[in-house]
Amino acid sequence: MFQKLQNRKTKIAAIAAVSLIVVLLLIVSGCTQNSNDMSNMNMNSTNTPGAVSTISSAVNSSFYTIRANVNKDCSGTPWYVGVQKGYFIHGGINFVDSGALDWSLQPAALVAGQTDVVDEHPNTLIDLLLAGAHVHGVALSGQEPPSGDISEYHMHWLVLNSSPYQTIKDLVANGHKPKIAVGALGICADLENNAWFRENNLTNSSFEYVIMPDPQQEAALRSGQIDVAVLHPPFYTAAEKHGGVRIITTSYDAFGAQAGTTLLAFTDDFIKNHPDAVRAFIIAYKNSERWSDNHLTESGILTANTIGLSNATPHFYSQSGAITDDEIQPWIDAMVADGDITQGQFKPSDLYTTEFNDTWINETAVNGPDPVDPFPSLDRGP
Repeated sequence: MFQKLQNRKTKIAAIAAVSLIVVLLLIVSGCTQNSNDMSNMNMNSTNTPGAVSTISSAVNSSFYTIRANVNKDCSGTPWYVGVQKGYFIHGGINFVDSGALDWSLQPAALVAGQTDVVDEHPNTLIDLLLAGAHVHGVALSGQEPPSGDISEYHMHWLVLNSSPYQTIKDLVANGHKPKIAVGALGICADLENNAWFRENNLTNSSFEYVIMPDPQQEAALRSGQIDVAVLHPPFYTAAEKHGGVRIITTSYDAFGAQAGTTLLAFTDDFIKNHPDAVRAFIIAYKNSERWSDNHLTESGILTANTIGLSNATPHFYSQSGAITDDEIQPWIDAMVADGDITQGQFKPSDLYTTEFNDTWINETAVNGPDPVDPFPSLDRGP
């Protein structure tokens, strides 16, 4: 627990010093802005593997430029679809991929003005607010699928088939302190794992966290370095297809129906100065997400080919985009239980604005919208 609190304090302090951190880390990592200006690309550029490319040969001054960091992981699908299926350009968005950047630094990049938008869990937005940043969610992005859709859950907790672990009680039997891998502290993985243990009347002292990126966890699990891998898609998809592992719990079982909640967020200054750009981006991005939900096989193939995996399962996304207090409150409650914030320090409405609710869709009226492919005759897919 002490380590987690120290990590969160460090994270918040880092966000408060956003400009310096982003500049230094970008220099050290060699991360440079991807030259994805749509005016310099053509329709055939979309088949470039391993990159978010663009799909227009003529961008004019009426297009809104939106910058974001795109990583080759579970978060990439809406960006890949938005570009390669044409939803960004069709929606008047000149999307610029500012390059891959560690998740812990993306909020800092947003506040420092290096990028314009992030897609983050509520706890990350709370960390930004704690650091004095002025940001708000504008639409619901990620969402946990209905119970039963296990292949689309936000995360899977994996153990080896050969292990004795069938339940959480097995993990801690006979005083065993399991090593549980998470990508970082202060993110969805540890917050939801903490909740899983708490629901089973166990404390954080019952296990040990091993900080390890998702792509490295499968090998660590198979070699015995860790007892549990906490993986997002597409990495749990790959591990499960390789065989020899099984699911001990899922994000839905560990945290409930709000386990996959993420919000598209902009700084308040960007919202104030560029409301039309925000509105256009929400529409284009949500069309991309809806298409991904409705074409899981194709979006999975597109994602796998882009990030260099043989198989991929996209995250599940909200069809409507409507933000509700019910989506956010469990995250606040979990942070209170973990000691990250105090009771009453934040309420759900602190994290989002309803200014753009005209872009949110009434699902009961639409009954599962399926955005039309803007460029059906273009050969862009695998």
